[in-house]
This record gives sequence, structure tokens and C-alpha cells, in this order.
Amino acid sequence: MRLRPGLFLSVLMLAAPAAAAPASERLAYELMLGGLHVGDAMVVLDESPTGYKAGLKMAATGALKWVRAMRSSLESEGTFGPVPQPSTYRKEWVSGEFAETMTMTFDPATRTASTTSKLFNPTTGAAIAAEDLPWNKEGRSKKKPVPGDLRTNVFDPMAAFVAAREQLIAKGVLTPSATPKNFRVPIYDGSRRYDIIGKADPVRAVSINGEEKELLPVTGKLEPVFGFNAKSEERMRGVDGKIYFTPDGKFVPVQIIVSGELFTAVMNLAADCKADNSKCAAIEAAFATPPAGEQRAQAP
Repeated sequence: MRLRPGLFLSVLMLAAPAAAAPASERLAYELMLGGLHVGDAMVVLDESPTGYKAGLKMAATGALKWVRAMRSSLESEGTFGPVPQPSTYRKEWVSGEFAETMTMTFDPATRTASTTSKLFNPTTGAAIAAEDLPWNKEGRSKKKPVPGDLRTNVFDPMAAFVAAREQLIAKGVLTPSATPKNFRVPIYDGSRRYDIIGKADPVRAVSINGEEKELLPVTGKLEPVFGFNAKSEERMRGVDGKIYFTPDGKFVPVQIIVSGELFTAVMNLAADCKADNSKCAAIEAAFATPPAGEQRAQAP
């Protein structure tokens, strides 16, 4: 089974309330798996009254880096209207001898998402078929493409948290209340369709690394819609996510927990890079200089 906490993290990372004012955040996180520090992540969010840019970079480090050099980058941008309207989404990832670049665009008239992608060996540049990826071995048959109607009026994984934020704000999550605020967002990631369903609960005391803090919890689950076999659908339904935010004007995610039957991944806020950029600079360096012999990924 391929461990994919990054999928849930990209969707949930900021899928929670935010101040209505323009925002600009650069945050560094440490990823823990089984009590070991296995990766670092950087979240970038820039919002204005008319548009947004959101990004997530994750790179293996510590114990996991010695197993396989892994890193991924997700970037989305779009505009604000009655609801957020994504325009472009880009994904890159490298894991050992496999890599992918993918670009998703949204037709401005129909709001239908279309993608172009390239799977390849990052050292040789040779093309790789999707069914030959190790995590696809259990289902060698080629996946059916997601129908057009299921790719219309959807969000990419990064735009999803912008849309979830808008839903929660509209439901009054910024006003103290004992009533949970629910949200649902339809997502297309380039090969599959699923929904994220969640809720924001009232602020409560949470103990993180021995320190008690007043935080706002947001919980969520992923609901498969199209593009899953029986095993992958079961796994997705078995994954739970929770994020604790500071209940102030910034709503900074302090801790993110993603758990399934075989793993629990925890991301802890390590630094606000606008105050101390050293951790974010180290993460960006991992993307700026690929390991020796690795070809730089080129968008399709």
C-alpha cells in the first residue's frame, strides 16, 4: 500500500475558517510518523479580495530520507467570485525511480477541469505507464477517465481548502458558538473524484507536546465518488483527519493529524517563516537542487 498522508493534508491543511481580510502566510511544519521525524513541509497562502495562490511543498528528511528521497509540490491559483474559482493547479512529485508532473486547467466558460500529465523515471527521463507504478499493481487494468460532468464545478486539492474556508465563514464560524459548522467540497485530483466532508467545532483546550492551548478543531473525511477500486475506496473511507487552529484572526494550523488503519501521521507547526525563514528556506532548497543524476521535472 502506498502511504499517502500528503493527499489528505493538502486538502485539510487550511480547510477551515480564516479572516475575511487579505492573508499572506508562510508556515513550516514537521511531519512525524510512528514517533519519527520523517519529513518537512511548507505552506504558502496569499489571498487578496480578487484572487488567491496556495501551495504545499513536502520533502522527506530524517529517518525516511534514507529509505527513499521523496518530495512533492502542489500549487493552485484562482479568483474569487460568489465561490472561489480555480484557474490552474500544478502537481510535481518524485519518489525514488518514479516522478510525475501534472497541470490542471479549468475552462472559464464551463468550469470543467482538464489535465495533462507525464510519468517518468527522474534519472533517465524514460516514460512510465500509470499501471506500472508499484501502488497500482493490485489493479493492472487501466483506470477509466473521470466523466466530464464529474469534473465540472469541482476544486483541485489545494483550491478545496479555500472553498471550505468560504463555506465555513458564510455559516458564521467566526462568531463564537456551541454549534458545529459543516462543510462539503467536491474535489478532482486529476485521476479521481471525491468529496471532503467535515465540520468545525467550538474552541477547546488541547494539549500539544505537553503544552495546553485553546484551539479550534476541524475534522474531516474523504468520500470516494469515482476512480477507485474496492480496496482503495475502503482505505480512503478509513482515513480520518483533524486540524487544530489558533482561534485568532490568523487561524494558523498548529497541529494536523491524519490516521488510518495502518498509520498515524502528525504535522506540527515548526515556524512562522515570515519571522524566521530558515526552515522554509531549507525546504525550498530541496526543490531548487535535485539530487545528482535526477532530471528536473518539466511541466507537460
